[in-house]
Amino acid sequence: METILVRVEDGLAVVTLNRPEAMNTLNETMASELCQVMERLGTDNDVRAVLLKANGRAFCAGMEMIYREWKDDPGHVAFVTKNTVAALNKAFLSMLGIEKPVVCAVNGVAAGGGLSLAMSSDIVIASEAARFCTVAVRRGLFPDVGMNYLLPRIVGLLKAKELLFTADIIDAREAASIGLVNKVVPAERLDEEALTMAKRLASAATKAIGLSKITVHRGLTMDMAGTMELESLGQALCIQTEDVREGIAAFLEKRQPSFKGR
Repeated sequence: METILVRVEDGLAVVTLNRPEAMNTLNETMASELCQVMERLGTDNDVRAVLLKANGRAFCAGMEMIYREWKDDPGHVAFVTKNTVAALNKAFLSMLGIEKPVVCAVNGVAAGGGLSLAMSSDIVIASEAARFCTVAVRRGLFPDVGMNYLLPRIVGLLKAKELLFTADIIDAREAASIGLVNKVVPAERLDEEALTMAKRLASAATKAIGLSKITVHRGLTMDMAGTMELESLGQALCIQTEDVREGIAAFLEKRQPSFKGR
């Protein structure tokens, strides 16, 4: 692929955004490749967790704006933007829907679509150098790729509207204080901390985590009774897995379980 690196080892897929010269902005190619990668990993039984990271000084500075063509060929810009957003929508929905945990390591700026990308992950670990911004209204644009849905559910309605309307930049510590990231670590420890978490999840009970993830997401738009019905169905599926048998055996034998993700 041109813009993304993928490595799979011991059940963990490491996905790296690789446009450091462009601050990993999301162009049409990267959007398409990210979509392909997430869909492929979702159906790969050898992959039990995903670590999403980026090369360079930025995590992702948002969607690439074709400023030069804007004046000369606005129709072309509209066409490219539509295709890019459509591919990103598909990729982010794949991340949200993949029945495996996605850990995101944010090393620098995460703006616009980059912020949505981080929010589409399951656990976000940020460097102290990380910065977050919705950015869209600074350019007279409308926040997209799921930001209007995810942000208020993560940080609350009033804070979400503040961040969307002002496009203020917040640092990693503030992001952690409002629940936008799980943990903040020194820059030199980011890779180690994110990899440790991702490996931990890759060795856990994949089916149980996946079912829990799907139920949590669907529960955001359901009542409690509906969510409890999903829980009962999920438990019926989970109870049939090899990992449940291993978990029970490990408990009875007073040892740590060795899950296989099956």
